[in-house]
Amino acid sequence: MAYEKRLRSQNLVHLLQNRESGYTNAGRQLGRMPLLAYERSFYKCITPCLTIPSITIPPVYLRKFTPDGSKLLAFSQDQRNLLIYSYRGFSCAAVGELIRQADVGSVECFSSQDSILKGTIFERLFAKKETLNLCQGDYGHYYLHREFSVFLEDGRYVLLAAMTALRGALPVSDYVRYPDLYDKLDAFSYVFFLVDLELGVVTDRLILPNDSIVIAHNQGIFVFDSTLTIMSRLHQCVYVYRVNDGKFHEQETIGPCPRDFIEQATTDFDNLDATTVLPITHIKQRILSFLYRQIDTTEKQKVFYRNFEFIENMIMERMQLVNEELLLLRYEERPKDTDTMPMDSSPRYLYVFFSIPSEEVIGVYRNYSMDLLQIVLQFSDQMNNVRSLQTGDAPSMPMHVVLKQNLLKANKSFFQHMLLRFNPIVPVSSQSLSPSPYLRFNEFSYDNRYMSPLERPHRFCAEPIVFRDRSTHLIKFRMHVTARRHISPLAPRELCTFIWHPFEPLVFSIHKCMNSYTYHVHLYNHSTVVDQSSA
Repeated sequence: MAYEKRLRSQNLVHLLQNRESGYTNAGRQLGRMPLLAYERSFYKCITPCLTIPSITIPPVYLRKFTPDGSKLLAFSQDQRNLLIYSYRGFSCAAVGELIRQADVGSVECFSSQDSILKGTIFERLFAKKETLNLCQGDYGHYYLHREFSVFLEDGRYVLLAAMTALRGALPVSDYVRYPDLYDKLDAFSYVFFLVDLELGVVTDRLILPNDSIVIAHNQGIFVFDSTLTIMSRLHQCVYVYRVNDGKFHEQETIGPCPRDFIEQATTDFDNLDATTVLPITHIKQRILSFLYRQIDTTEKQKVFYRNFEFIENMIMERMQLVNEELLLLRYEERPKDTDTMPMDSSPRYLYVFFSIPSEEVIGVYRNYSMDLLQIVLQFSDQMNNVRSLQTGDAPSMPMHVVLKQNLLKANKSFFQHMLLRFNPIVPVSSQSLSPSPYLRFNEFSYDNRYMSPLERPHRFCAEPIVFRDRSTHLIKFRMHVTARRHISPLAPRELCTFIWHPFEPLVFSIHKCMNSYTYHVHLYNHSTVVDQSSA
């Protein structure tokens, strides 16, 4: 009985004994988990339980940690330079001594305002390693996008984007090359920098002029292994590149024409005007063909012809590279110039699975499709192609966990509600998911209104965010994110952004109100006593 208790225990000494003996917490069998996966249980004992609010940082915009956790990336305030900080580790003697000198004690939130701890904790944790001047010379009129970064080759390379606004009309030839061109958007010029973080150099650049790409939070750019896809909202297509040895290699453009398309006749640009009827694009033709082959009743035939105009005019709004051979595209209804959508009507979406090698549509689902929900839930781990280098785990999204738990016992009304709530968020920008073990919703429970694995601003929470062990419901730690200043009730909505270390108990929370930023750091302190009273 005592042995069974030790296997299920979360006591740090018991966990160390289990690891030494080779047994897992799940049962009596020797551990067969991946390398370092035995450390999962330790995260419930070693947590970011100490908050040091309102710390001083250099005049930069902090971005995120590299996947191996050894570096922290930041942008200069003029958004032209990349700064690379080397992470020293909060467990080093200098940081521990600094915390002891500040007499933090057993509190969860260090409240002293005149302590040297707040002014020096950042420089004790990090040392500046490199400063790369990216937007200079020929790129001097570009500005780095603060909410975009994608890592390749386990974090050796990082892909960054800079953009600048354009003036003037689009080339007439674009309207012929891209029949679905959606020119209601503002056009920009983009340059993508591929940075080798080990050598601290830019290895290649990719320039895309006259385009519109969703850069924020990596929504329009996806990477799977060495395949890079970029979705153009303006040209309504997907650019495919191969990234090898720090270089971009163009592969193809998916959308307007088939791969083996050969233009037989030249276009008379002089006679091209708004009344010119252009051919339907390749992907839409494949979608219509797929739907037509599914017709087996008169009712389905009526639905097909009733939706024909919608499909013919729909626009590509989101994209996800599920793997190297499969794209998930989300189409929406093209906004009309004159008609406005009724207040009681919901947006119409069409989700398309497209095979890149065969150029075939292999699945089409509507926004109220139960089949789509089942697919996303069943293959959520595979579709989240971000993995922890420490444990090999994919991030667990709160809504995925909740739906999986309630799927078998749910009634029809629950399904209808969740379909309308869940399907519109598909596809998910997997490159913006944090692999931190403390965000695993199947291990820790927390209020997902204020926190999630998605690296984007969340609603501000005036109270501490409580993290509980999902199995025992005990409070493991709290994150105090409130800025210690007076905020007017008439001030704009406050937001909070979190930067998690990929596997250590270290978090930065950034409280933003208008143009004011307040930085807190949350880290492990063995002297902190977590209050188990209700939050």
